[in-house]
Amino acid sequence: MGTSTSEGLTQQLIEHLNGLDFITRIDVIGSRVEQTSDAYSDVDLLLTIKDVTPDIALFEVTESVKAKFQPVWYDFANSLMPDKFLVSTFIGGDNPFAFYDVSILNSDKNLVYDKTQFENDQWVHLMKLWVMNFKYMMRDAPQFEKRFATMMEKANISHYSDYRTGFYQLLLKLKDKKTIKSGYLNMLEEVFRNS
Repeated sequence: MGTSTSEGLTQQLIEHLNGLDFITRIDVIGSRVEQTSDAYSDVDLLLTIKDVTPDIALFEVTESVKAKFQPVWYDFANSLMPDKFLVSTFIGGDNPFAFYDVSILNSDKNLVYDKTQFENDQWVHLMKLWVMNFKYMMRDAPQFEKRFATMMEKANISHYSDYRTGFYQLLLKLKDKKTIKSGYLNMLEEVFRNS
């Protein structure tokens, strides 16, 4: 597998986000700063904002990143809303696991927001689940089995002899849908074959 996301790409993203007038602070958090990251680690950014609600801020951030970086994919973490507004995005590099989780915390428990702004493409979402679950399997994470079963159910794949067979079946299904750029899926396949 290639190296983790380059410092240069991370710096470009941070500089771009710093240029948005409603962002007052950007913190790199998680395994990258705790020095516990590995080849499967993503990059976590926590934004502090002013003058707008977190839902509007995340929507604006996503649109701005799409315009500037033309990401390979992006996917909202709807299950975390409204406590946290988070988008995952892959903007480049040679490690398919080194995507960015850009998040904004919400302290307004009564926030009303437009959920239609955060709808995901079902195949992109399944691809993100593939990436996350493969990471959990390689790390022998305790939540892997349950999450893998949920992913396969969402993919409507019920017959597979083992986890690797299931992962490969879903990868082929994702390639067949042509929703995600083939270069990214080829990177995932290379990691899969070499694991």
